[in-house]
Amino acid sequence: MSQDRGEPRIAGRIFGLLLIEGQELSLQQISEQLGVSRASVSTNARLLAKKGIVRLTAHSGDRQDYYQLVDFPYEDILAGVAQQFAQHAQVIAAYVAPMRSDRPAAAERITELSRFYEKSAAFLQSWALAVGQEQTSEKDQS
Repeated sequence: MSQDRGEPRIAGRIFGLLLIEGQELSLQQISEQLGVSRASVSTNARLLAKKGIVRLTAHSGDRQDYYQLVDFPYEDILAGVAQQFAQHAQVIAAYVAPMRSDRPAAAERITELSRFYEKSAAFLQSWALAVGQEQTSEKDQS
């Protein structure tokens, strides 16, 4: 699934491992369990941390880095996709103005594509907020 989104396969494997284990793991543990280099784990774990899916933790007196899933990464995943769609809409919309006078039909098709991405981004952002509110409500009830 990570590869389908244009992300490195190892990032998806790290996410899956942390999801299955349900606890923080050191870079060494992740490397050993996945059979990949520590450098690859480090690079991809930082990518996941930057996206807000995992968080880096440290232990006093221990020089190793540890990673664990954030409590509710699903909201962050949806918000990230929403942000990508919003950016796509902006990039696509930038092509409309230069061709509006010469190729109005093409400009309209491009505008429709941009609107699709805008509406999708808004929907995904709303969905992300709903997921976050649902998770917070469920957590409060437990």
